[in-house]
Amino acid sequence: MREQKVVFEKPALDSRSADSPHNESETVGQGASRASTLRVITYNIRKGKGASGRARIPMTTLGEALSPHKADVVLCQEVFHSKHGGDDEQTRHLAQALGFHSYYGANKFRAIGHHGNSTFSRLRAEHFRNHDISTNRIEKRGALYVRLSLGDRPLHVINVHLGLNKWQRAAQGRFIVKLIDEMCGKDDPVLLAGDFNDWQRSLDRWFVDELGFANALAGCVPEQLPTWPTARPTLCLDRIYTRNLQATNAGRLDGTKWRELSDHLPLLADLQAV
Repeated sequence: MREQKVVFEKPALDSRSADSPHNESETVGQGASRASTLRVITYNIRKGKGASGRARIPMTTLGEALSPHKADVVLCQEVFHSKHGGDDEQTRHLAQALGFHSYYGANKFRAIGHHGNSTFSRLRAEHFRNHDISTNRIEKRGALYVRLSLGDRPLHVINVHLGLNKWQRAAQGRFIVKLIDEMCGKDDPVLLAGDFNDWQRSLDRWFVDELGFANALAGCVPEQLPTWPTARPTLCLDRIYTRNLQATNAGRLDGTKWRELSDHLPLLADLQAV
């Protein structure tokens, strides 16, 4: 698998500087937790451009919206980093707003900067790596792998943003399955979440029926599943899949606030190791 740029940021609650990124995959030490439960949120933040695509949403505002939900892990897609840094280095600023460790994988590079996926966690990762799952040179996509600890077991977290057509998504799904086979034990808890762009639900059937994953929101009423566009949600683009984890509560975060912050609505799930 191809590897892409990864940045590790220390959290705001850490006394060390949060300004020294490591631009490669790393094993970064223990982040063990005695708990066997966790709350996760996945959220495409649209580079902080809001629902309209023309706003400039401060990461402090996103942090204020997310923090009351007390998540342990937050997976974000379309996170922007300006080549000039500063206020447009969204991973660092959102990590500071949340007080979390953060791990960023750059996927799409442009003259003004780059964007990709960021995973934020209360716990420091044991290992992380970004994987380039692009199927062409124009539409760049990634799968950011982060390994945490859940009790005395490894927790494998894979943050993805898949392509816009079903042929791309099928190929990217195969990349992800290969990654899981390589990195995850068959009894290990696995969290696979992000923006799947799978409005036809073909990947959903494949992950659940053939690969043994559970869709954490399978028990929700159909009206609660669409996440895009926020003005009138009609398509189920975002997902939370689990293996060896059971969803005890799940749903879509909605309301006026969320409909202004991005063109996607976030999903939340409470998970219990099994």
